[in-house]
Amino acid sequence: MSTPDTGSEADGGGFDAQACVIGAGPSGLAAAKALVDRDIDFDWFEKGSMVGGLWRIDNDNGGAAAYQTLHLNSSRPLTQYPSYPMPAQWPDYPSHRLMATYFQDFADRFGLTERITFNTPVEHVEPLPGPGRPGSGGWSVTTPAGTRTYRYLLVANGHHSEPHIPDFPGHFTGTWFHAHDYLEPEVFAEKDVLVLGVGNSGMDVACDAAKLADRVLLATRHGVHVLPKYAFGRPIDQFGSPLSAYLPFPLERRMYELMVRLSAGRPEDRGLPKPDHRLLSAHPTVSSDLLDRVGHGDIEMKPNIERFDGESVHFVDGTSAHVDVLVYATGYRVSLPFFDADVYDPAGNAMPLYQRVLTPELPNVFFIGFVQTVGSNIPLMEMQSEWVGDLITGACLLAPEPEIRRWIAADQAAMSRRYVRSGRHTMQVDFWRYAHALSQCRRRTSLEPQGLAARLPRALTERLSRASA
Repeated sequence: MSTPDTGSEADGGGFDAQACVIGAGPSGLAAAKALVDRDIDFDWFEKGSMVGGLWRIDNDNGGAAAYQTLHLNSSRPLTQYPSYPMPAQWPDYPSHRLMATYFQDFADRFGLTERITFNTPVEHVEPLPGPGRPGSGGWSVTTPAGTRTYRYLLVANGHHSEPHIPDFPGHFTGTWFHAHDYLEPEVFAEKDVLVLGVGNSGMDVACDAAKLADRVLLATRHGVHVLPKYAFGRPIDQFGSPLSAYLPFPLERRMYELMVRLSAGRPEDRGLPKPDHRLLSAHPTVSSDLLDRVGHGDIEMKPNIERFDGESVHFVDGTSAHVDVLVYATGYRVSLPFFDADVYDPAGNAMPLYQRVLTPELPNVFFIGFVQTVGSNIPLMEMQSEWVGDLITGACLLAPEPEIRRWIAADQAAMSRRYVRSGRHTMQVDFWRYAHALSQCRRRTSLEPQGLAARLPRALTERLSRASA
C-alpha cells in the first residue's frame, strides 16, 4: 500500500472533485480545514443545517446529544483545536453553549461555513472500479442532489449518533429514554428515577435528577473509577504533558492512581462498587459531583438490571425498586449507513484502523474522529486531519501495507489485553502517545523503516509493546 495517488492536478484525475467530506461536526470541521489549507478541491455534505454536531442542542441533523446542564469533562486548553485556541477568559470547563459558539466561530474564521452543502445527507457510498481493491479507482457518493465521484473520502460523521439500548426480560411500563434524548432535569421532578450506566452522561444525568427527583438509583454492571475534574487545584487532565508519550504506561498508570487516591479516595470508600479493573483499563468517568451526591445519599448505587415488571425493576442482587423514569446511559453504536455491509461494516463498534484513521481494505478512505481518549478527542481530530492532508498532497508517505497490517494486529491485541472487554473500548488511545504517533507519521517522507524501533529485532519490539499495554 503506497501513498495515495493525487492524480492529475490539471484535470482532477477525472473526478468531480478530489475529495468528499461527510459531516460538519467537530471532526468534519477539522477535516475540511486541512483540505482548505492545502488547496485541495472537495465537496462537503452535512445532513443538518448547522455546524457543531452533537454539541448543538438545537441541531436538526438528529445527532445532537447536548443537554441544558452539559459542560466539558476535559479542560479548555486540552479540548480546543491546536490551530484555534478558545478565549482565555472562558472557564476551565465551558458549557455546550460556548462550545457551539466555538465551532461556529472556527468555521467562520477559516472560511468553512460557505463550503458546506447543508441539509444534504449522504445516502450511499460505492467504490469505483480500479486496478487494485475496490475503491482504488475512487468513490461515488450519492445524495438527494445526485451522484458525484471523488478520489478521496473523509468519513467524519461521528460515532455517537445511534444510541445503544440493551434488552432485558419483561416489560417496563414507565417513561424511558436514552441519554441521547435528554434535555433538561425538570423531567425528573418528584419522580423515582433509575439511570443505567456510569459513563460521563450517566453520571451527569443522575446528578441532575438528584436535584429534583424523589429518589435516584444509578445502576452499573461493574465498578468504575471516577476522576475528579480538579486535583490539587488544577484540572486533572492538565497533569499530563507531551512527555507522557515517553513514559512507560505502567508508571503513568501508577502516577494517576496515586493522584486520584490522594484527591478523591477509592471508589468503594465513597459508596461506589469496587471496580474489577485498574484505573485506565476502562474508559474512566470524570465527575466532581457524583461522589458527593452518593455520599449525601442523594444517589443510590445498584447493580445491573435483571428484569422488568411494569414499573418495578428487579436487579441481579435480588433487590427491586419502583421506577417512574428510566434513562439508558448505555453508549452508542457506530453507524455508517451509507456503506454497504460488504464494503465496510463496523459491527460491534469494531474498527481496526491503522492509527485509527485508515484500513488497507478501503483505498483512499480516511476516518476522522473515530477515537476515544481520557479527555477530549477534538485536538486529535485536527492532528488526524493534518496527517491525512499531508498524505493526499504527498507531503508525507504512508507506511508499506505489511507494516500497516502488523500495526493493526498489534494494536488490537494490546487493547484486548489492557481494556475491559466492551464495545466502548474499540477505539481507545492515550492522548499524548497518540499525538506523538501522528506527529511521527507526518514526518515519514521515505518508505524505509522509521526510528529506533525499526532497528531493533522484531521479537524485542513486540516485548516492548506488551510491556506498555
